[in-house]
Amino acid sequence: MVWESGCVVIVMLTPLSENGVKQCHHYWPDEGSDVYHIYESLFIILCSLADHITFYLKNLQTNETRTVTQFHYLSWMDRGIPTSARTLLDFRR
Repeated sequence: MVWESGCVVIVMLTPLSENGVKQCHHYWPDEGSDVYHIYESLFIILCSLADHITFYLKNLQTNETRTVTQFHYLSWMDRGIPTSARTLLDFRR
């Protein structure tokens, strides 16, 4: 879906798991690279604030490569709402 939509930025609003329940698949590599079907995901850098990562996504059939940045907002808990918009606005900045 990221490839087909031409996404270069992803914003995750959930942790990988919460209260023992899986919320999201860990599809980006922590280091090195991972292959998913015809796509290779290659780790580049983790932001020093640990709120985003950057990785290359490569189509192995066409050899086209794109850079994807994923922001990870962890203050929005499952089945709830933030107590204030402040953390989301700070994250956006």
